Amino acid sequence: MGRERKPFVAISSCRHPVFAAGLLLCAVAISYANSFWGAFQFDDFNVIVNNPRIHSWPAWLLDLQHGIRPLLKLTYTADWTGGRGIVGFHFTNVFIHFCNSWLVWVLTRRMADNHPALRGISELPLLAALLFAVHPVHTEAVTYVCGRSIALMTTFYLLGMLAYIEGKKQGNALYLHLLTPLCMLLALGVKETAVTFPAALLLLELFIGGGVKSALRDQWSSWLLLLTSAILFLLHDGYLAQVETSASLNGLHGNAATQTMAFAYLLRQWLFPLWLNIDPDLPVLYDFAGLMPQIILVTAAAVLMASTIRSRPWLSFALAWAMLQLIPLYLFLPRLDVANDRQLYSVSWPLALALAAELSLRLKPMTFRLGMALLLVFLAGLTVLRNQDFYSEVALWQATVQDSPDKARARNNLGYAYMLAGRTEEARAAFTTALRLDPKYHKARYNLLRLDGHDAGHRPGQQAEASRP
Repeated sequence: MGRERKPFVAISSCRHPVFAAGLLLCAVAISYANSFWGAFQFDDFNVIVNNPRIHSWPAWLLDLQHGIRPLLKLTYTADWTGGRGIVGFHFTNVFIHFCNSWLVWVLTRRMADNHPALRGISELPLLAALLFAVHPVHTEAVTYVCGRSIALMTTFYLLGMLAYIEGKKQGNALYLHLLTPLCMLLALGVKETAVTFPAALLLLELFIGGGVKSALRDQWSSWLLLLTSAILFLLHDGYLAQVETSASLNGLHGNAATQTMAFAYLLRQWLFPLWLNIDPDLPVLYDFAGLMPQIILVTAAAVLMASTIRSRPWLSFALAWAMLQLIPLYLFLPRLDVANDRQLYSVSWPLALALAAELSLRLKPMTFRLGMALLLVFLAGLTVLRNQDFYSEVALWQATVQDSPDKARARNNLGYAYMLAGRTEEARAAFTTALRLDPKYHKARYNLLRLDGHDAGHRPGQQAEASRP
């Protein structure tokens, strides 16, 4: 298990729920206080501002017949009809993030109790939760209003994990076969990627010392729900259209190459969150040409995962969890956008657990304490800085163009933001650059024609390229 030492044991208050909740609340409040000045961005206009289906409760009820993500839309409708404007949307997002940070604390505490090497590190759950709370890669899921889809899905996902652990601990069938599948169902009502939940339960079962036999006994209800949900999705016009569109984008070989690149990119984003980008310039690939560094990284991650199952199971669990959330689903149903930082939201908590555990076991107590404090302050500072990019559409797309200078869509969306702000010459330059990068990019050409015709009367977002929220 590496260099052995007596784990650093912090004050007992680290494991007190009130102390932990208070500290997490402070961390989230400090990191996201300036997010309330953020504007609606990008998909927010199509999904919320210009979407009458979430502007009233009768419209929401009517949309239940044909729409998708009903529970997510319910929260949008509650915020829209609440009368607090965009501040209400931001408050809900920040509150969801605080709840998830708290759930990370509870889950990490339960899981650490299953391993002698971690059990004595009383500060581990709190440090993992604080890492989750302040990590800047989460800004896209918290400060960007439409990022709520992944954050709220994660809430029910983690609740399901917790219900399963409690059910195993108590031998309670109600927790295992009612509360756990119910949480999965609620997560599916927010975002379809929750279909990975049963596989995540299997990983969790292996991590806490169980096996396939015990998993079949305690998880059959969740797998049955997965099968039922898959059938219902395929019978639903809205979901079926999404599946058909996604499946037509690429073949399995190309998807595997694309997701290898995406996994390497996202893992870098989590480890080194210095290039946060809402629209990274990652192309859809059709083969593995030129991907040797990414192949080596993914292979190394897989080898490390396999080699640490017994010696450092928390590390193996974190890598397996990340691969599960980021690779298999998109091999068959690729995204319209190859990768976004918000994908990492549901991935982060085992990575935070593993990082805190490894540092605690490898460093001397004083070094560990000082290092974690500096790391948390640094990450919180990056989060505050990243929130500022969401203050306006111009600010967000200026930041995006810095990291994706050769992407036509980013240039077009920056031009559209300039046009709405009345900055005509800058808008024209951005649209012209977009067309130079991609002469077939019709949205930029249309926006340039509108600009020359002095017609900027459309609502924001109508000619910005949309991505899947």
